[in-house]
Amino acid sequence: MRMETMTLWNNLLGNLAVVAIATCLLTFGNPWFSRLHPRVSPIALGVIMACGTVCVMMLPFQFLTGIYLDLRYTFIGISAFFGGPLALVLPLVSALALRISLGGTGVVTGVTHILLTAVSGLVLWRITRSKPVTPGRLAALAGAVAASGTVGFVFTVAIDRWSVVFPSVVAPFASVLFVSTIFSGLAILQERRRVDITNENRIYRAIIEALPDCLNAKDLSGRFIAANPATATLMNAPTVPALLGKSDMDFYPADIAAEFRTIEQSLIAQGKPLMVEQRFTSLDGRDVWLATLKAPILDERGAITGLVTHNREITEQKQTELALATAQTRLADAVSSMADGLAMFDASGKLLFRNEQYLELFPLTADIRDVGTSLKDVLRMAIARGEDQAVPSCPEDTVERTFAAFMTAGTRQFRLADGRWIEARTRHATDGGAMIVFTDVTAAKKAEVDLKVLNSHLAGLATTDALTGLFNRRAFDVALDDMTRKAVEAGQGLGLLLIDVDRFKAFNDTYGHPEGDACLKAIATSLLQASSIHPGAVVARYGGEEIAVILPDVRDGAALEIAEALCAAVRARGIPHAGSEKGIVTVSIGVAQSSLRGAHRKDDLLKEADSGLYSAKALGRDQVQLAQPHPEKRRSRR
Repeated sequence: MRMETMTLWNNLLGNLAVVAIATCLLTFGNPWFSRLHPRVSPIALGVIMACGTVCVMMLPFQFLTGIYLDLRYTFIGISAFFGGPLALVLPLVSALALRISLGGTGVVTGVTHILLTAVSGLVLWRITRSKPVTPGRLAALAGAVAASGTVGFVFTVAIDRWSVVFPSVVAPFASVLFVSTIFSGLAILQERRRVDITNENRIYRAIIEALPDCLNAKDLSGRFIAANPATATLMNAPTVPALLGKSDMDFYPADIAAEFRTIEQSLIAQGKPLMVEQRFTSLDGRDVWLATLKAPILDERGAITGLVTHNREITEQKQTELALATAQTRLADAVSSMADGLAMFDASGKLLFRNEQYLELFPLTADIRDVGTSLKDVLRMAIARGEDQAVPSCPEDTVERTFAAFMTAGTRQFRLADGRWIEARTRHATDGGAMIVFTDVTAAKKAEVDLKVLNSHLAGLATTDALTGLFNRRAFDVALDDMTRKAVEAGQGLGLLLIDVDRFKAFNDTYGHPEGDACLKAIATSLLQASSIHPGAVVARYGGEEIAVILPDVRDGAALEIAEALCAAVRARGIPHAGSEKGIVTVSIGVAQSSLRGAHRKDDLLKEADSGLYSAKALGRDQVQLAQPHPEKRRSRR
């Protein structure tokens, strides 16, 4: 009896050891599995689980005479739950084949248990496929594995033996299955979470480093513990590591650094975020304004362990505000001292009063702008002497219209022949006449024009990729939405090309990123020149080395022809590329055209173009491929 007990525990521990080894292989290999294609990764999981299944079935443990059990159900359940059908195939086939080959009276029960476990795992996989795996759902899997691995005993064991078999076989075996599934699943789940967190941290780091604004963190002593490249640039530090462990005292004069430190100490004392505007002289001698947000860094107990700072330079904004404030002050002074021209007319338009500034505004007709002169006579003389910019075909009609406008309450602006802009503000007098204030608004007009130019420039920057000069991703999304809507309304075709530079990572590795940037610029130039053959085409940098082209109102087959022309245009550049089998820089293009499938949804076009691009890559690159009928999920391309 003692020998049997030792054999039982040895084989049981052997089963558990196999589960542990397979779990370790999965956890250690998970970072590698995560980089595989989504359809390959489950197969790798299935291979490991199949090996584990075979091993435990070769090490069965005997609970009672004639009853041999193993932990195959743990492997089958884990495979189905974490990998779905693809991962389940190998373990399931291995378990069924081996169990059938071993034979015995329990072959039907064993096969039934195997199939029940597989079905239970697949059902739970289907339920949780689009949801995060939680310990609760993992416990449900373990319960399902334990139940499906033991339910057959109810039908195969005689009723008079239930009192012996259930407490001595079913309950212990179900417990072992439950525990082994729980521990294996938790280990896999924890490793997947670790990989996910690592990937998220990598993404967040890339975003932070790409921020044009300064972002950094300091400890309670004011020493830098983290920073992005923009911070290093602001501090005139050669690299980010050169900042770490140092404080503002190492980069700024003592008085400026002390002012910064005072703000930080105030934040630490209050424990609340602070938003301040700081003005200081930078290390290169410029007067710099910063809009600074400082927030505390708290540990799990809520204690402040440091602070994070976000700086955005607002020097240009402050200069604009200062210029505006100065202009407003000057205007107020001018109004208070009656710097504007003032003229009062009676109901018939005869001049009753005027000041000297009024005469200075109109030097060519100043000699007739005197009390008693009719406004209509002044207007006729202004046209005759060329003071008014207007050259009417019917002067008298122009005089009457202009007179009526001046005598009507309100504001109007007009331009003189010398280029100045004059604003006339008219108010009715109690006797039916009019009081008119004339103001030279040339500067304001120029500022208005400059502002429109600036706004237009800023709008261009917001929609233009800084490197290539093409539209950026934001502008592409807007354009695609708009063109898709218009194509539906007009019943027209819409083409979409997704262009990817072949072996671009190898190009950067071989020639360096500056040459890579120059390569992208050259390709963008080629695409712009070639795509100009189609009116209304939109060329945008889709991301990284990917460029997208939207072709509105395109007929069947035209999108493919244009794509071929773009591919040839890049090839004709002959840019050397030692890292490519082509020897030169080439592109692969995926083509989607709504008129071919009757689809006008943006997402459909993107998926189809992406599918075509993947096909072009798979077929050897440097070519054009039309969208496939059933585009697969997007894959990593180099």
